Amino acid sequence: MTRADFQTEALGAPRFSFIIPAYNVAAYIGRCLESLLQDTGTDYEVIVVNDGSTDATASAAREYADHPCVSVIDQDNAGPGAARNTGIDRARGHYLMFVDGDDWIEPDTLDVFRQTLAERPECDLMVFGFYEVYGADRYTHDCVADFWKITNSPCNKLFRSDLFDGLRFDPTIWYEDLAIVPCLFARARHPETVPRYLYNYQRDRETSIMNTVDYRRVFDLPLAARRCVARIRQDEADGRIEPTAPRFGADWERRFLTIEIFIVGVLHRSIRIPDRRERRTYINRMMELIPDRSEISPSVVRERYGRKMALGSWFYRAGRSGIAHFILHDTGAAKRHVLALFRRGADKADVPD
Repeated sequence: MTRADFQTEALGAPRFSFIIPAYNVAAYIGRCLESLLQDTGTDYEVIVVNDGSTDATASAAREYADHPCVSVIDQDNAGPGAARNTGIDRARGHYLMFVDGDDWIEPDTLDVFRQTLAERPECDLMVFGFYEVYGADRYTHDCVADFWKITNSPCNKLFRSDLFDGLRFDPTIWYEDLAIVPCLFARARHPETVPRYLYNYQRDRETSIMNTVDYRRVFDLPLAARRCVARIRQDEADGRIEPTAPRFGADWERRFLTIEIFIVGVLHRSIRIPDRRERRTYINRMMELIPDRSEISPSVVRERYGRKMALGSWFYRAGRSGIAHFILHDTGAAKRHVLALFRRGADKADVPD
């Protein structure tokens, strides 16, 4: 037991705080809370932040309010970041975990936390695997306590509360997780990988935060990524964290921005837009949000996706978007068109005179 743990328990405060931002999840909040409350210990609390729900979420959550570990807070709708901030400010635990209201945790999650901390009491951040759930199907995803391999989601992690000192989620931008989670990892001195799948993401609910795609929101990606970099730089300048280059690589900032802005925002998201004209308009708008094209590293793209994607990335970086569009999006259609013409000509050649 660490000194901080001892002080927490001596004051009668819980060791763990589960923070649940909940918006219009009346049909799911019960399952979420049941997964947390099946643990019979008394060393945790559950804080439900009803973020201005317009359905029966508040009343469904209050069905559990008689449980000594549960508290429900109502606030006007302000988004998941603001709801999580409310929970952080109210939490008394030495460790924090975020659970979305339509998700749930595995039955032995708290026992895993307790055992891990008993073996490694210096741990200030745990990273663990998760399930993606589609109906009756679950797919596993491994996560490692590595800056380049963690997800930006705050949900498959356990944070020591002091990592949030002077730091909160951004309630006014989309991708608020990106703006804070890598910074929290950079602050951690003793992160640990827990080789278990402890969290369940409900992926097949259309209105789930994880599933909602609005391409206007993606335009906040550059802001969120640069805000995260600025926070890490500031922590480094203040001496709060160790120098970043030895830990993340000398060119980590450019690599980070290439991945989070260009790869995610330009390459990944554009694939989901079937209309060619709309896709080009979207990509051009995203590229406008990268005024310093030196942020784009084709070598990073090549590491992940090969030469063709790297070549297209080079042309985007050079301002030759038309060529890049053709290489990455139109060559397949051109090949299919040529093949169709070839087959059509072959068919005609087979017709007897």
